[in-house]
Amino acid sequence: MIRAILFDFYNVWAPEKFSKYIAIAEQNSPELAREFRETINKYYLGLVNTEYIANKFKFKLNRTDIDPHEFKLDKSEISPSLIDFMRNLHSHFIKLGVLANLGTQEYDLLISLNAQYQFFEVITGPIVLGVPLLSHEALVKALQAIGEPPQSCLIVTGNVQYQQFATGFGIQTLHFEGFPKLKESLDQLLTNETEITPVI
Repeated sequence: MIRAILFDFYNVWAPEKFSKYIAIAEQNSPELAREFRETINKYYLGLVNTEYIANKFKFKLNRTDIDPHEFKLDKSEISPSLIDFMRNLHSHFIKLGVLANLGTQEYDLLISLNAQYQFFEVITGPIVLGVPLLSHEALVKALQAIGEPPQSCLIVTGNVQYQQFATGFGIQTLHFEGFPKLKESLDQLLTNETEITPVI
């Protein structure tokens, strides 16, 4: 039975804003795309900020139109319907958390949301854990923090590599395809589990 749901951040909570520049880099040079990915990984470890990333993209791609503000997050980007749905899940005794690649601004945004709505048991990722997201240690620490074994957890992400890694760890996954589909899929999944769970 699912007792806890861990969410990815990008695309679930806010749009991912780096990938289009990685795609542009890949058209020019696989080496440049790799360099961009390494820089973004440093961002998720708290070693660089969005201004640094914007300046690197601007210089390496010779794009004067790239502005650091393009990568800033705002609470207004998060759907009120998604927040209401999370509050409803939490009120039905489902533990909620975020296990994702998060930069400082993503952490700040989620912590601010949680201070207001108090629906996350855990918000974590490489900055806090000190290890890459797709690592055994990261998953173990996240499960310990949320207090459930792998078989009682579900991970929601649109990242195929993340899904494959979590599945290999024995955790159920749900592919994120937008909020309406997420709501429908989770409602169905949790209803089905309730129907087959014996009442003692």
